[in-house]
Formats: sequence, C-alpha cells, structure tokens
Amino acid sequence: MEHEPLQREEMVTPDLTMMGAGEHSPSVRDPTGSVFTRGRFVGVTLFLTAMLALIAAARHVVPTSTSSALRTQQVPLASGGGSVIVKDEEGCPEAPMKDFYMYRTQTDEDYEPVNQDMANIGGVLWYLHNEIIWHHYLRVGSFSSIPKTRIERYRVKTRATCALHRLGMNFGVVNAYDLGKCTGPYGCENLHHFGPVVGCESWNKGEDNHFPHKQWMGVVKYPNAMWYSLPGACSSQKFWGKTHKCERKEPSGACKEGDEPTGAFDCTYTYKKVGEISIDELEGIPNFGALMKSGGYEYSRASDKGKKMHFWDDKNSTEANHRRINRVLDKFNEKYPDQPYLEDPVCDFDVNKFYPEFPKGDLA
Repeated sequence: MEHEPLQREEMVTPDLTMMGAGEHSPSVRDPTGSVFTRGRFVGVTLFLTAMLALIAAARHVVPTSTSSALRTQQVPLASGGGSVIVKDEEGCPEAPMKDFYMYRTQTDEDYEPVNQDMANIGGVLWYLHNEIIWHHYLRVGSFSSIPKTRIERYRVKTRATCALHRLGMNFGVVNAYDLGKCTGPYGCENLHHFGPVVGCESWNKGEDNHFPHKQWMGVVKYPNAMWYSLPGACSSQKFWGKTHKCERKEPSGACKEGDEPTGAFDCTYTYKKVGEISIDELEGIPNFGALMKSGGYEYSRASDKGKKMHFWDDKNSTEANHRRINRVLDKFNEKYPDQPYLEDPVCDFDVNKFYPEFPKGDLA
C-alpha cells in the first residue's frame, strides 16, 4: 500500500534511509549534536566494538539488560547506521496474542506482505477511495502505476515484544515502506528499539493513535478504519538490496512457518492468506475495461459520484461507508462461508507513550 508523503513538520529528525542509491552524506549528526565524518565514525566504532568484545571475552561475561521486562541488547553497527538486534529468545509470554484479519489491495502480482502496509476493511476501502479509484481510465494511484484488481484477506496473529508490552501497548507505530524499505517515521529507529512489532494507526476521535498521518483526523469517514505495518527482514534496504548478512542484523518479525508468535524479536507475528475478492465483483460490474468503454467511471472527486456505477458515491457519508464495509464482509462470507468471524483488535498504539518527547522522535 503506497502512502502520501508524511507532512514535513512530522519528520523532525533526519531520515538517513531516505537517501537514494547514488547519494552520499559526508557527515552525520547524532542526537547529541556532535558531527562525525562517516569514515572516522566507522573507524572509531570498529575499534570500540573490538575492545568491548575482548573485555567481555576476558571476563567471560555476556552483557544483558538490567530490566526484567526487556531482555534484549542493541549493539551499534560498524556502518554507523542503526544497530544489530540481539534476539530475545524467551519472547514475551505475558503479552496477549491477537488473532484477526488484515486486508490488502493488490495488483495481479503475487508477493508476501512483509515489509508492507496492510489494513482492516475500513482502512483498505479508505485507501481505495482516497488514492485509487478517482484516477479515470486506470485503477492506479498517485504512487503506483500497476492497476489494482483485488482485495486480499490474511489471517494474522501478533504478540508484542516485552519492550513494547511494558508500555501497555500491543502495537507499535505504523512504518511506511517503499519497495520493501522502511522510510519512516524518524528513520525507523523503532524497529531496533522495540523490535519488528506490528504497527497500527487509526483516526478515531479521542485517541492518540493517529500518527504518522495526523492530517487525516476528521477526514477519514470510514468507521474504525485502521492501517497496519508488517516489518520484515532487512527493512533498511529495498527488495533488490537485501542480503543474508543484512537479514541477520535486521530480523523479520514474521515467525517461522508453523510457529506461533512468541514476542521474541524474530517472532512477533504470523500470517496466512485465506482469500480474496475482485474489486469488479465488489463494485458489481462485469469488468473495469467494459465500464470505461461504456463511458462510465468509478468515482469523480468533483461530483462525489460515479458514472454508470455508484458503489463509491458519497465518500464523506459514514452511513454509506458502513454499507461498503458490510458489502466487503458479505462478499468474503459468500465466498468463504467456513471462515470464522474475527473482531478487529483495538489499536492501542499511543504516540505520546511511544515517543515521550513527541513531536521529537526520541523513543521511550
């Protein structure tokens, strides 16, 4: 799912992952205000890492966290960016497991949902309504050029790491992804601090979970619309730049096949595709091409209506949006009658607990 760019005022810390492949940075400013040249920082880091390793080996001591809730370490990378996640093998059994459905609008391509953004039904319809179906002649978005054709359903189970659970949350911040690379917010440091936990975002009044897309508060009229993120391995790189070495340093939150989520840094969620419906059948049309040839279209932002089909009429009507949500549910129930009904979880992400100095990006 491609998102609109984050508003400038929300990105208050440098996001080094946003640099393109051909760009380079002669210096990096750390949170204390010091400036290091990249080459000197690499040399200093390598030296310090080697010295610490020798001291630990001599003493036969393995450094551990002093917190009983947080049983993980973070070791600075020699590259000067991010940190190696030392996995918590025990997991976090005190954190509850969540079992629910996620949805994704998809093209005719098939690929896994890791390092991707997902949604509940209201969230996926909002995405289609706001970013896709008003582009006439092709069902594409402002940030995508391949037509969307279907809505996929995944059954997902999640469990928070203890680092997150001790703050009273089961979900972290929603991370944005571009071709498999995490691009924000705040340089995606949350993936190292709390581990690759599932993120959630909603826009319900009175809740502090409308980040990083706070500009949509009061705009989204789909009841309880939510977006999720599923952090995968080597999230600092795009699809073609991922290596086994990077994947070891930046593990996926996805558990091994057959395992249940434990809350360990390499097992915070499981997923399984359990169905899909076409957007054409949802709209009640034979096919998109035939609608275009007849002179119709799905939706016009100017008139707030479609032509020769009216599924998307009245974008800002909560009642109409609720009917659309129910239609999606009905279509999946008709096609997959044996699948259980699963309630959406509560999006308990709290931006002020997660980032205590918000809008600064310092993590709890």
